[in-house]
Amino acid sequence: MKLRIRLFALLLTLFSCNLRAQEQPNTIKVSARAIHLDATPLFKATVSLSGTYSSLPPEMVTLEKLKKQYKDALEAKNIAWNDLKENPNVFGYETLRYEKEGTLYEFRTESVDKMKKFLQVKSLGVQVLNYDAIVTVDDDEITQLSKKALSNATERATAIAQAMGKQLGEVKEVEDLNNRWGEEIVSTIYYDRDPGEYIYIINVIFTVK
Repeated sequence: MKLRIRLFALLLTLFSCNLRAQEQPNTIKVSARAIHLDATPLFKATVSLSGTYSSLPPEMVTLEKLKKQYKDALEAKNIAWNDLKENPNVFGYETLRYEKEGTLYEFRTESVDKMKKFLQVKSLGVQVLNYDAIVTVDDDEITQLSKKALSNATERATAIAQAMGKQLGEVKEVEDLNNRWGEEIVSTIYYDRDPGEYIYIINVIFTVK
């Protein structure tokens, strides 16, 4: 009796697995990408200015003295003081939660040379908080990126299908992981990548036969 029950349970399991396999046709899911290079990205850097980390007497690191020293350091690199915006957003220095008084400055430029000079400026009390590149991808550029990414996905899925001894079928589903059309895309500047680089990524599911 126990043997019959076990045999029945095994047959039921095999039948269920076969039924699920019939309901879910074989598919291949791949992730693909295309790279867009913006030749003229906008560069942005934000710095804080305060005597928070200084061990000098308070009278030597007042905010006004720090501003004067920073202004001189910038002008020595041919960067105008007016090129900086102080506390450009609704919230500013207070979000850093430092005990000593201070302020934030934002610098924007389309010049690679000017951005490099700005990041090289050294002055007491200055701390670089971020340095980014900003690119915008329009509808035409997205269309071209989509075509390239889909072509890349097809090549990868074809290779996988051949390794399985099968033939690639039609596209079943495409998932766009970007959703940034027409928006400013901000990315941190790195030493080992182009500052105007934007990577467009999609997931594609193909059927196989």
